[in-house]
Amino acid sequence: MSNSSFSSLIYRIIGKPERWHDDYIVDIMQQYLDEADTLDDPDNLMELAAGDQILSKINQGNVALNAFNTLLDKSRFQMIILDDEFNLVYHNRNASALLDYLCEPNAPESIKADLKRLIQQTPISDSANKQNALLALPYYDPNGDHIYLRSIRSQVKDHSSPTLFHILMVLDKSHASQRLNPDLVASYGLTEKEQDVLLRLVHGNSIRQIADAVFVSDNTIKSHLKSLFRKTNTNSQGTLISLILTHESQVLDSYFESDITTASAELNDQNDREIRLSDGHAITYCEYGPADGRPLLVFHSGFGSRLAAPPNAHEICQRLGRRMIIPDRPGIGKTRFIEGHPAQWNAQLNEFIDLLGLQQYDLLGSVIACQLTMSFAAQADQRLNKIILASPVFLNDYEDTKNLTEILAPAARYVRLSPEFAKEIYQLWLKSVTLNLDAHYPAMLETSVGTAEREMFERHGIVKLLTDVFKEGARQSLDGILNEMIFCMTPLHLDTEQFKKPIEIWYGTEDKRITEAGARAICDKFKHATLHIREGYSEHLYYALFEEIIQ
Repeated sequence: MSNSSFSSLIYRIIGKPERWHDDYIVDIMQQYLDEADTLDDPDNLMELAAGDQILSKINQGNVALNAFNTLLDKSRFQMIILDDEFNLVYHNRNASALLDYLCEPNAPESIKADLKRLIQQTPISDSANKQNALLALPYYDPNGDHIYLRSIRSQVKDHSSPTLFHILMVLDKSHASQRLNPDLVASYGLTEKEQDVLLRLVHGNSIRQIADAVFVSDNTIKSHLKSLFRKTNTNSQGTLISLILTHESQVLDSYFESDITTASAELNDQNDREIRLSDGHAITYCEYGPADGRPLLVFHSGFGSRLAAPPNAHEICQRLGRRMIIPDRPGIGKTRFIEGHPAQWNAQLNEFIDLLGLQQYDLLGSVIACQLTMSFAAQADQRLNKIILASPVFLNDYEDTKNLTEILAPAARYVRLSPEFAKEIYQLWLKSVTLNLDAHYPAMLETSVGTAEREMFERHGIVKLLTDVFKEGARQSLDGILNEMIFCMTPLHLDTEQFKKPIEIWYGTEDKRITEAGARAICDKFKHATLHIREGYSEHLYYALFEEIIQ
């Protein structure tokens, strides 16, 4: 399986991104990056050659596929995944015997004709099967156990990829003692005794057998069942089992018919505007504040930038007389990706400013978008008045990368070794974050919110805002953010003496992307820079201190 094919498969199948992120992206990739340092001094290697050595080693060792196997082999099910043409895509290790039984003897890549017909006759998730439930087929394995089916439509807009996947599953009895999914337990508030009853019920035990196994009366088990029916809004053992197994099988949901393609209804298009450039490309943007206010161009650092305005942005801009303009950069939000971005971005933004008729403006960059901000500012004309960097990540030389933390620290090392390799790794990381967004992304955001702004984030629902913004952007191409990541993790080597305009730098001491020493080092590079440090704020201080920052 090629690296790109594997990435595509992961995008559709992997669930539980916390484990995917921790076990694969961080541990395994860091291991190979560390080993790359021992191959030769990276300074003496062509960067592409170093990256090729690592990629080759990964491909030869099937490390990625082995990591995938490890995840799904821990599933409660024996799994066989088929594409829309009923070709075998994947099966976990425990399903080898099942696969032999279900496939045609003379065509090991094709399932039996009668099973294929049965699947074709079964409603899929976007028609009669509205709940995307796990369905028990009238088909059994050699042990007489039910074969379950989930047919899930992919939301990936890629004509070369399958549009529908069929997952055949049989409960793996060797995992009968495996505990229920913690998300399910938390969702329904299940007690330990209720979980025990459910597990035994799922694995085919009768009420009498469960009662005997746990040394209680039948009536006690029936009482637990009544409580389970009430909590799960079901009214029969069959419905309850179907609900539980559906939830347990959702390790496969990821990008299938999932919620990540639908942003909140609050993210409407009422503030969207569009300007078409002379080359035919259109830039989508949002505006806040009075049309005659002092213009502020914002470079946000993530998906859906036009939607990422802080709470009450319009009222604040009105009060301060600020005209805030947030353009979507190519491939990020509604502006279509342009091959080679961000190489042409400075010229495109200059034309964008001309078409808006701006006679003067300030620039605001946030986190890694500070790199794009400074690149543009270096060639801007006299209309630029001031530069504002919030949670600054500015790399002018390789020494600056030493001040990066968390995901940006290894990212900068990947880019130095090989931009191609870095893009592959960052793509997998982004996709791991994108999967099961409602469960994973808010938790990730909350860990990076500083103590000073936490109450404000909760009061204004900023974590939900950022999650919805990420959803809106995630359905677009990843090319924009991937290319920008490579650009933003590559030192600019600008002549800092050329910057004559004032630069305001805002930093929170609990920032998760760069150290305080790094923020001070950035300030020291420029003669006209002022550093504002706030205790406790994270890289989200752009939201928390918005009014103070843009004055």
